[in-house]
Amino acid sequence: MEVQFENAKTAIDNQVKELRDLGHEIWRNPELGRQEYHAHQLLTSFLRDRGFEVEEQFISPTGFRAWYGAADPEAGKLHVCLLCEYDALPELGHASGRNLIAEATVAAALGIKAVIEKNSNGKRLGKITVLGCPDQEGNGTKIDAINQNFFKDVDLAMTVTPYSTNISKPTMLTVMRVMLTYHGKAAHASAQPWEGRNALDAAVLCYNNISVMRQQLKPYMQIHGVISSGGIKPNIIPEKTEMKFYLRAKDHIDIAFLQQRANAAFVAAAKATHCEIEFNFTDHPYSNLLSNDTLADTYKKHAQALGMEFTTCCDVLTTPVGSSDAGNVSHIVPCIVPAFDIEGGVVNNTADFTAAAGEETAHCSSIRVAKALALTAIEAMNDEVVMEKVKGDFTAANGDSLALTSWK
Repeated sequence: MEVQFENAKTAIDNQVKELRDLGHEIWRNPELGRQEYHAHQLLTSFLRDRGFEVEEQFISPTGFRAWYGAADPEAGKLHVCLLCEYDALPELGHASGRNLIAEATVAAALGIKAVIEKNSNGKRLGKITVLGCPDQEGNGTKIDAINQNFFKDVDLAMTVTPYSTNISKPTMLTVMRVMLTYHGKAAHASAQPWEGRNALDAAVLCYNNISVMRQQLKPYMQIHGVISSGGIKPNIIPEKTEMKFYLRAKDHIDIAFLQQRANAAFVAAAKATHCEIEFNFTDHPYSNLLSNDTLADTYKKHAQALGMEFTTCCDVLTTPVGSSDAGNVSHIVPCIVPAFDIEGGVVNNTADFTAAAGEETAHCSSIRVAKALALTAIEAMNDEVVMEKVKGDFTAANGDSLALTSWK
């Protein structure tokens, strides 16, 4: 396999400038979820030009799939899927660094393809697919792909998440999104305030209810929210307000409990202010991530050989890095989503992270991560013993779990 590893790394190194330009162009042109038309065109053209079969507008108008090779389970030829993300955050741009995710997954695919190509008459290996996954920030299309049985013939899936340190098995929580609307009655705030029912009061009470409730929540249970619409003018009692909340927990059982607690807080605020309430939970909740131990350990081995250093701090390792619809995929097929240090010393979802995600150091980190992903996939595709361990880990981790897609 050493020759194959070198072939994969060389194939990636030969495209370093082009990959840098690809990732930087996505960074320079941030697009919100399901609006990533420029990124879609860039990525599909890039992959098609390098010998991949490409289907544009797959699952959604800005989704795609690009593949090379062929799977054959009876011959031990596996299907590996790289989950490519490229949407940005409102106002902040690529503050989650998905330009780097796109760069890393495409680079890894080039490395794997090069090995499959040279091994066309050999044993094992198989097929590599890059799945373009729009709108990870909102209603992630990985869930749509699951529901449309895309993963039925996928043997393992991988992606990465840009971060402030290297973690092979990051903690990613289940997340449920909800939008609340309080309906009151408008009135002149000075002349006849008694004629009104203040929807802003309902929103403020709701926020305070949630804040007080946080004190009694279990570890890993989180609620964060904003008042996205609070009224028109100070002298008009608001007749309508809107709020958005994210509810997070370690798994689907705890999120159901948290949802019940939050519902009580939402409704109580409406009752106290004589307002009506309307709330809508997303039909695309994200599952917690079940990192495959064997894949994660294999990735870490290759990443360390490439010079990456991994944190051993318990606090860092147990701190959630957020949530992803890749978590849903991890309940369907063996999956890893390692976090990698973009070497900017900055925190995600900030303007500083956006700036760092466009720097040369972040690009270098993405290329190194891409090589580690490629080598991990190549080892799993070649070594039957590794894949048996991967399958065993998956069965053990999923024995009593249910992906959120099954109970939405």
